[in-house]
This record gives sequence, C-alpha cells and structure tokens, in this order.
Amino acid sequence: MVAKPTKTTNRLHFTDLNPTRFEDFCLALIFPLYAWLDIQHYGRLGSDGGVDIFGRERLDDESTRTWFIQCRRYSKAPLSTLKQAVDDALLKSPFKPDVLLVVVACDVRRDGHQGYIKYALERGVATPLLWTAALLEARLYAERKDLLFAYFDISVAQRARSRESSTRRNLAMKRHVAKELIKSKYELKIGPWGKFEQSEAIIHSVDDTSYPEVDPSSVGISGWFKVEFCDLYFNGIEFLMRVELAVSDSEGRWAIMPYGETVTTYEELREFRVYRVGRLPYRNIVEIDAVGDEYYRCPHIYCIFADGGMPWERFVYRYVTDGGEYPQHLDSSSQCPYEDLITGAIRK
Repeated sequence: MVAKPTKTTNRLHFTDLNPTRFEDFCLALIFPLYAWLDIQHYGRLGSDGGVDIFGRERLDDESTRTWFIQCRRYSKAPLSTLKQAVDDALLKSPFKPDVLLVVVACDVRRDGHQGYIKYALERGVATPLLWTAALLEARLYAERKDLLFAYFDISVAQRARSRESSTRRNLAMKRHVAKELIKSKYELKIGPWGKFEQSEAIIHSVDDTSYPEVDPSSVGISGWFKVEFCDLYFNGIEFLMRVELAVSDSEGRWAIMPYGETVTTYEELREFRVYRVGRLPYRNIVEIDAVGDEYYRCPHIYCIFADGGMPWERFVYRYVTDGGEYPQHLDSSSQCPYEDLITGAIRK
C-alpha cells in the first residue's frame, strides 16, 4: 500500500501505511544505520512473540548488542501505551535486550517520552530509544529520500520542479502587474505612491458569486472589496487597509492600540497614526482586469484567498505623515504586545 501525501506534504501520514507496511518501512529506515550481524523481521510472519524486529549489532570492539524493535502505528501514544509496548517486547523473551527501540507513527509529549525511558530502564533495558513521527520525517528528508518515494510517493525532484514552476509563474505575474498597473516611467522602482496608473482597485475572490452585491449573511472577509494602492514589495503588491493608532516607548518598541484605549496618562509613551498595509503576494493573484466595469472603473484583481481565508500573506505598518514625503515602514522586529508597553510604563 502506498500512502497518499496531503496536498502540501508538510506532514507525512505514517498512519496511512498498513501495520505490516509500517514495519517494512521501519526496517528499511534502520537497516543501513548500524553494522548488523543479524536482523530479522518477525512481525511480517505474524509470529513475532512480542518483538516485530530482532537485531544483533556488531560494535567497534567486536562485541555485540541485541536490539528489540517495536513498530507501533499509533495515532496517539500516551505513556500507558508506551509502557504496554515495553511490556509486550519483554513478556515472552528469556532475556532483556541491550537496546529497545519503539517506533511510533505519531508525536509524543515530553512527559510521555521521559516516562517511557524511565519505565524501560526500570524493566532492565540498558538503552531505551523512542522514534516519533517528527524524527522519522526529519530522517526521511535529510537522509532517505528514496524511502520518501517508495513509501509515500513523494519525489524531491518533483517538488524541486514544482518550486521552479512556482518561481516562473510569480515572475510572469510580476511582469503582468507592471504592464497592467504601473506607470511606465517608474519601471518598477520603489518610490512615491504615484507609480500606479490608478489609486484604487477591487480585490475579488475567484470563489465570490455576490459581486456587485454584498452578502450580509457571509461570515469572515467579504468576497470582494475596494482597497487603495500603496506600493510594490519583493513578493507582490501592498495595499492600504486603514489608519490605526499605535503607541511607542522610549526604547523604540511599539504596538497597535486596541480600539478605545488611550495612553495619555503615561508620559513616556507616545501615540501616533499608522497605515495598516496588506501584502498581496503574486502567488495569490490569478488575473488582472485593468479596465474595470460599469460599477467600478478601476483595476479588478482576481485572487485566491489562500492564507487563512484572506488574500494577504501578512500585514505590515507604515507611518502616517502629514506632508508629501514617502511614509516608511515600522520596524516589525520592534513590535510587541500592547500590554507589555503598558506594564513597562506602570513600572516606571
């Protein structure tokens, strides 16, 4: 059985392998790691006596040590389950192994991991080991890309080609944006806000069916809305969302103020206005209609709302200036929770 990866292969589903296939996978993963004098996969025969894989390793000093390997395709592994894996391995054996390795198809809490080690040591195991899903996945991507393909049908080469295709697509969309939205004299140079042919645009979700009406029963962000052009950035287009109040302290830390709050009683805190700016990445733009329609004669940008149900990959902030100078970004590394600034001001 070949386990099907998820759409984004961020996490491997080891539980999609049937039990015997999972044991085969564990054997394939561990076999090249040690100098085995003997290694047997008893679980495949259905008569493992409590031990799925038995191994005898030759050490550098020519001595040997025995391994019991338990392959448990658990979706959850609390301490009680890990203890049972230890008991199953030792129950029918006339001797204790030097190494007991329990491989599970899920992640394990820290207290469960520590409890397993303590319990196995108490039962006479010299070296208890536990391999979890996170460790298995790390080993596959770092050391065994062949097993990624054999057991999960994931080709690293295919993923590289996919990244190449994505890069080409983003660059093509960048050129499309320049052609449809940018005044030619600016040639994509970062500068005054006047680089755009028009000041506003309509953002559409490709899934929206309500335009030009607004669905009052919809939940979350609207399927279409008007925004004001701001700037280009390395990965897409910036749009002005709204003006908000921010506050900063004497050390340069800043935070967005919750609605209705005031800090006028704290002399060391300064209020100022900022633009909230939405960053629309090229990867979320499907198509641009630079002409518009009878409702809004401005560019219409059709997008996939792929980031938490929104087209924006993130929000940043710019200072609101009174003059015509170009407003600069606030340093995101200095942003902190509003409560931290208030607590600091109270202590002073």
